[in-house]
Amino acid sequence: MTQQPIDDSYGTLGPLLEGKVAVVTGGAGAIGGAICRMFAAHGADIVVADKEQTRTVETAKRVQALGRKAVPVLADLTTRRGIDRLKAAALGAFPHVDILVNGLGEHLWASSPLEDSTEDQWQALYQINLLHVFRACQAFIPSMKERGWGRIINFSSVEGIRSIPNLAVYAAFKGAINSFTKSLGVELGRYGIHVNAIAVDQVKAYQVTYDTSKELERLVPIWIPAGRLGQGEDVARIALFLASDLSSWVTGDIVAADGGTLAAGGWYRTPTGWTNRALLHDWIENPSLPTK
Repeated sequence: MTQQPIDDSYGTLGPLLEGKVAVVTGGAGAIGGAICRMFAAHGADIVVADKEQTRTVETAKRVQALGRKAVPVLADLTTRRGIDRLKAAALGAFPHVDILVNGLGEHLWASSPLEDSTEDQWQALYQINLLHVFRACQAFIPSMKERGWGRIINFSSVEGIRSIPNLAVYAAFKGAINSFTKSLGVELGRYGIHVNAIAVDQVKAYQVTYDTSKELERLVPIWIPAGRLGQGEDVARIALFLASDLSSWVTGDIVAADGGTLAAGGWYRTPTGWTNRALLHDWIENPSLPTK
């Protein structure tokens, strides 16, 4: 086996995606939109895929304002027809696709016990969180193989690694994304295609709302070791790393974008120290309450 030459030119770190074409599903979302802009700022042309018309068009315009080409694709990506439309639009506008970001995903409704959920709900969760990932990867892997280079970034959740009571089916599909990512990364490594996932938690998004009260300001440092809520740009920086040659020795991995919540493992900061006991309400009401 021929040893590949090592590039030890560290003089510049940008632009990191010059000449690349990226497809971003869920591209009209807070995280997806930030990824589109981040990639464009580093030289990539972008296919923005979503079903929300206003935000999809606006994201494409913001990409164009950064001097890159943008193709907005309005489609329901939970269907085979939607993925076929996306593939046709992307490969019709560009000769190849180098980067696929499977950013679409949602828990869809409020949590409830498993026995109160329905098979229709399970199917809807499957289509938006997992099935579209299978289909999108299948659609664009051939283009990457032809070039001998590619990056696939799937979106998981920390709940796919730990748990989320009353949303067990959602957690199952996020866990499946992690397993799929690992196996596909091993399968495609020989073709120069790297596959990784980002497991998100506590990031502001259109489908996850947070109030702006003083109470929230007090709670955030308890919930999140990093001390603040995440923004789309925080996740976009991780995606940029995984999409570029900076991650040339990373594949089949899951990166947590969570401000430290997964690593905390159920430990919470309180006014008097740290605890893993579920007394949050009491701590807030009585900061002098002992935690040990």
